[in-house]
Amino acid sequence: MRAEGSPSLLRAKPTSTRAYGASKTSRRRARRYVLLPIVGCAAWAFLFVLYKQHEVLGEPSASTPRGDTRAASLATPSSDPERARGVHADPRAAETHEESAAAAAAAAAAAAAAADDDDEGTPEELRDAAEKLMASFEWTLPDEPPAPPVTRTSGAGTFPRPEPDATGATRTGAGGDDARSGAVPDGGWVRGIRADVERRDAVRAAMVDAYESYEKYAFGDDELRPLAKRGKNAFGALGATIIDSLDTLWIMGLTEHYSRARNWVDEFLYFDRDWEASVFETTIRVLGGLLAAYDLSGDEMYVAKCVELAERLEPAFATPTGVPKNIVNLKTGEAKTPAWTGAPGVVVLAEFGSLAMEFGALSERVVPNDEKWRVLGETPVRVALRAPAQRHVPRGLFPLYFDSARARWTNDKVSVGAMGDSWYEYLLKVWVQGGRTEAMRGWLDAWTSAADGVLKNLIVDGNDDDAFVASWAGGGPVHEMDHLSCFVGGMFCLGSGAGVTDQEKAYLEAARKITRACYKMYADSPTFIAPETIGFRGGAAHVGVKSNVQRPEAIESIFYMYRKTGDEMYREWAWEMFCAMRTQYRTESGWTGLKDVRVNPPERDDVTQSFFFAETLKYFYLIFADADVVHLDEWVFNTEAHPLQVRARKTSIV
Repeated sequence: MRAEGSPSLLRAKPTSTRAYGASKTSRRRARRYVLLPIVGCAAWAFLFVLYKQHEVLGEPSASTPRGDTRAASLATPSSDPERARGVHADPRAAETHEESAAAAAAAAAAAAAAADDDDEGTPEELRDAAEKLMASFEWTLPDEPPAPPVTRTSGAGTFPRPEPDATGATRTGAGGDDARSGAVPDGGWVRGIRADVERRDAVRAAMVDAYESYEKYAFGDDELRPLAKRGKNAFGALGATIIDSLDTLWIMGLTEHYSRARNWVDEFLYFDRDWEASVFETTIRVLGGLLAAYDLSGDEMYVAKCVELAERLEPAFATPTGVPKNIVNLKTGEAKTPAWTGAPGVVVLAEFGSLAMEFGALSERVVPNDEKWRVLGETPVRVALRAPAQRHVPRGLFPLYFDSARARWTNDKVSVGAMGDSWYEYLLKVWVQGGRTEAMRGWLDAWTSAADGVLKNLIVDGNDDDAFVASWAGGGPVHEMDHLSCFVGGMFCLGSGAGVTDQEKAYLEAARKITRACYKMYADSPTFIAPETIGFRGGAAHVGVKSNVQRPEAIESIFYMYRKTGDEMYREWAWEMFCAMRTQYRTESGWTGLKDVRVNPPERDDVTQSFFFAETLKYFYLIFADADVVHLDEWVFNTEAHPLQVRARKTSIV
């Protein structure tokens, strides 16, 4: 046996400077077994796509009223001769294209086969030739039909409107008077914060720019696709962006925009729709958005809409335990759970546990008060808190899946990010919303237990005076962190109160470290935009999922930390992040997320999320506004950042 360092063994090993494919035999094999199959697959794929293009253009869909319009426009000769030629082209042209493509593919394959006998060329030349060959097979899918015309509602009518003062600020509720008089509990927020008017107004201008693009291309649809210049409907065509924007438009004093949005809700929002709605998403976005608009404006129209929606959601709660199923058909009332939860009746923690703020507020807004809605929203939380704890799950933490029929947990995975986040958030916020009264003590006790569980088991210190938020699976922490988990900084800040006790100080310190880590997710990125997830090892982070969908959780925590401490560093962080978003998100036709935050300039994802208006831009605006605009002793945000008034409650079933 040769010794490790013998000359014969060294000769037998490939040298470090010799690249794969450097020999003639390697190049021949690469051409034969790599290039030829690629060429063949590409040719067949090209022919298949041409065939499907011809099939699609020949049979336009008309499954919806808007589809009827599109189908009719394709079936009717266009007044535009260029468009008419494109839509009503002779079908023989497709055959000609197919024949040409087949001939080109055959020629390319023959050329590649002939090249098999050619032993010349370096690996780099071979790679370049392959890339050029593949580029020759690129195709362009047909453009979508033109978007149907968008009509904005009028802003006319008699109803309450926002009235900015001389400084541009809009009064929200008591405007801080209740906080100063002691009519609401003191949450320990810094008093006397003054607006940075220039930066506040820059955020307002961004809101106008982004929202007017939505009005122009997608008004009435759920969300805007800025690059396609058309709308998309992921929430049953309930006008999610309009409803998510109502309170932001009011707070920013955008009177005309608010008036048009309000009149759309009044004239066109209805819920008798054959649509399988997410109970959770519809509650936090639509019910929460309408309730916040009512609390800000006093416009009774919103309450009537809320009651109509709540009645459509109510059938989802008809389970043996009162824990609702995830999905309900708004027209038929048929409820179900998604197949991916593992079994019929198994529901997701954040979805059934994040309804009490909205349904509780509805009980107090209807006249006369109707406790039915509050009990409906609180019952799932009471049932879950009383369910036997799951093995291998730390005390105070909760698994992600729950059997709504048998009142038991069905897995042992824990997350304060996706699918778990707002459960923990609402344990705290329902207590704040209820005026922190003794009757609401059960909520605080549940949150305190959960907060301690998070601190002991999920918070991992980093190397730069920061901290990450892990998840839990298989009996131990998983060192991955969602952008969604960045809300935990704001949650601990809200829960820190006056910061007097050791426990409150520990909450605020955790909030500070988590918020710093979330800011660094932006600052360490080439685009200054954070990825969707990160992994962390040894106190350092790396990119996980590389996309960004305009999420608000980092700026949410920065906002809370600024209102709690008054430290101008947080305003500077916010301004850096806002400027980066303005640079990276903005297009001529709207603001959109990114596919890869590591690439600058980035590729955009073609969606303006409705929560970008409800949350992200709202938090940016409020951090530069004065502290009396949505004073945090008088208001509490739901998980979609819709502000609901704090009102002392005398009863709770939790």
